[in-house]
Amino acid sequence: MFAELINALLSHRSDDEDDDEDDVRLTPERVQSEIGVLKRKNVPDNVYHIYMGEKPYAVFAARTKRNLYTLHMDLRRFPNDVPKVFVTQMLKDRDGNRLDSCDGSMHVLDSEHGWTRICHYGNASWNPGVSLYKIYVKCCLWLNMYELHLETGNDIDYYLNHQS
Repeated sequence: MFAELINALLSHRSDDEDDDEDDVRLTPERVQSEIGVLKRKNVPDNVYHIYMGEKPYAVFAARTKRNLYTLHMDLRRFPNDVPKVFVTQMLKDRDGNRLDSCDGSMHVLDSEHGWTRICHYGNASWNPGVSLYKIYVKCCLWLNMYELHLETGNDIDYYLNHQS
């Protein structure tokens, strides 16, 4: 299962990926492009919803071996900036501590809304061509590593290295 997710992550490059774009906005055309990528990658329609209102966001269902999670992606500054991604609940580490503040070894950032925020991309690694699909795959990997953390006690950093 992990091999498939990792291969998808490594092999995917959005059709509109371009490192030179400075002022890209989330347009209806970009949303349609994102939906096209999700369809080509066989992500079922009932796994995600993209809302294009005043505060755009996307919601994804993410299944691990044990649980079903909901991911909330704040798209207000996407695709120019790394979107904030939250698990729509407050997760706890193996010792019962809330994952609600910045912790590099666990790949989490300060929480908002009472939800755990996943660190999925560093600013230096970001470009406006990164697709929602790629973010989704990385977050699914994070959730699987989180469950391994609960089993083993190893920090997520044991499984996932930080990007340079």
